[in-house]
Amino acid sequence: MSGNNDYEKLQLSKQDLRYLYGQILNNTTSKLDLHLPTSNNDPLKTKVANLLDDFIIDAFEMAKQSIMIDGYDMSGRKNPKPISELLSLKSKEKIEPFDFELNAQLRDVLEHVEQETIQVSKLRRELPSRARETYDNLISNTDKDVSTILAELDSELQQELHNDDDDETGKDDLSSMPRIDSIVEDYQQAFLILNNLKRKIPEQKSELDKLDETIQLLETAYRRQQSESGL
Repeated sequence: MSGNNDYEKLQLSKQDLRYLYGQILNNTTSKLDLHLPTSNNDPLKTKVANLLDDFIIDAFEMAKQSIMIDGYDMSGRKNPKPISELLSLKSKEKIEPFDFELNAQLRDVLEHVEQETIQVSKLRRELPSRARETYDNLISNTDKDVSTILAELDSELQQELHNDDDDETGKDDLSSMPRIDSIVEDYQQAFLILNNLKRKIPEQKSELDKLDETIQLLETAYRRQQSESGL
């Protein structure tokens, strides 16, 4: 049996290791915010955060003997790498204090975005049905109104016809009323005439202006001739 125990170790990539570290750190930070809901300037909170960070790094350091990172045996004695280097962490002195207020604001923003996303999804489901319902109501109401008006007109027409049967004069008056088709035709013709006049008015005005200038020239010439004849 081979003495190689690599198969017993957990195979991870650097990305997997960083993701695992980030999840643990975020959960730890959430617990810290819950028990110490103060600003990031609180010395006690900063000290506790640093202790928790050190504890997480030490835990990863102890666990590296049982994992392989990108095929590299972390338990090897040749050029052992600290876990902080694999996590791309700088030395502790260069790490800036964790901004708890900014982290809280970020969580609020993410929560607001989630709520807005839920609201948008809800509107996408409900708006089409609302629009359809409004459209159906509009069509139904319009149909009722039109039916009512037509019924009233029909009733009035029947009443007039009934009255005309009893009154010959009324019948003559009714027969003399212009048909609606004739009225529409007259209206269309009048509309065409107006359009033609609208196009021709500028041309007629230009011709009238020229004619007026000609008349003025003739009158001026006529007065001059009369003046010369009088002399």
